[in-house]
Amino acid sequence: MRLLLENVRVRAADGTAERTLLSVDRFTLASGERLGLKGASGSGKTTFLKTISGILRAEGSVLWDDTDLSRLSEAERDAWRGRNVGFLFQDFRLFDGLNALENVLLPVTFTRSITDADRRRGEDLLERFGVRPQTEASRLSRGEMQRTALVRVLLQSPAVILADEPTASLDKPNARTVMTALTEAAEELRSTLIVVTHDPEMLATLPRVASIEEGRLKEAS
Repeated sequence: MRLLLENVRVRAADGTAERTLLSVDRFTLASGERLGLKGASGSGKTTFLKTISGILRAEGSVLWDDTDLSRLSEAERDAWRGRNVGFLFQDFRLFDGLNALENVLLPVTFTRSITDADRRRGEDLLERFGVRPQTEASRLSRGEMQRTALVRVLLQSPAVILADEPTASLDKPNARTVMTALTEAAEELRSTLIVVTHDPEMLATLPRVASIEEGRLKEAS
């Protein structure tokens, strides 16, 4: 999916005044493009992800193909996000009482019944990424946890993948494994990929890099 931002502003009350959390005059990202996003803590990276995924409603236009998220209701944005966006987080967000496969399949239950095809695809993806499907989440290594979280995203073949510091809590070998798996999977699915990261190795693997400084999005030089 292609992203176009025009005159985007996200503001929040700050005492008696308003503070601008994000300001983007114009920004485009082609369908299937892979972008790295860097910036200091508190600069607006998370606000950017929440804005382009419709969690936050912004002033201006947030266009994915022909859909302007800023014109949709909260319920419509939630439905659009469920159909089109996969999130990969730093903290994995797995449930210890479930095994790897059950964690992967859990989001499916929010919208429909799990099919045999879902189970087979989940098992195949987990095995492809070196995770035993029946292993309880509490017994997985940190690298296996993140790969399980990645499989959970990939199971639904999202058009857009948003990754928020996906390797920050991993050692270098596991970070490289997840980084490679994420970029290869996005290429295979032809998904648009945006990765927020401080990791220079990961940024080096992405063909385009931008930065956010005090809420303003800038193309990296």
